[in-house]
This record gives sequence, C-alpha cells and structure tokens, in this order.
Amino acid sequence: MDDMKRIVVCDCGRPEYYGKMRWNSGKCYCRACYRADYEDRTGKPYRWNDLDGTVPTIEEYKKQERRKEGL
Repeated sequence: MDDMKRIVVCDCGRPEYYGKMRWNSGKCYCRACYRADYEDRTGKPYRWNDLDGTVPTIEEYKKQERRKEGL
C-alpha cells in the first residue's frame, strides 16, 4: 500500500489519509483540525482549496486495519 494513501486517525478521532495530514506548531492535524486551528488563530476563514477532496471514512479505516491483520 502506498504509505501516503494509508488511513490514520487524528487525535480528534477523524480518519485521514497520511499524506493529507498537516504539521503546524509541532502537532499533526487532519485537514478539518488544521482548518479549525488556522481560523481560531487568525480569526479569518481558511479560503484556500488545498484541504478539499475526498476524506476517508472510519469504515474504510477499519477495513484497512482488518486487511493488515489478515482477517
């Protein structure tokens, strides 16, 4: 499996593709958390489209984990 397409779970509990996680201030965020953090810190809406796109589901994450375990 392409490591960038591997699904991981953010600290907030949302699934995210590893390659779409963002680092900011020493923390790794999913796209939703990164957007919220930016908006909280700046008081401005996040207006760029680099965080758009398909977001994996928790069901896809569970399926990936079952495949890794060989179940």
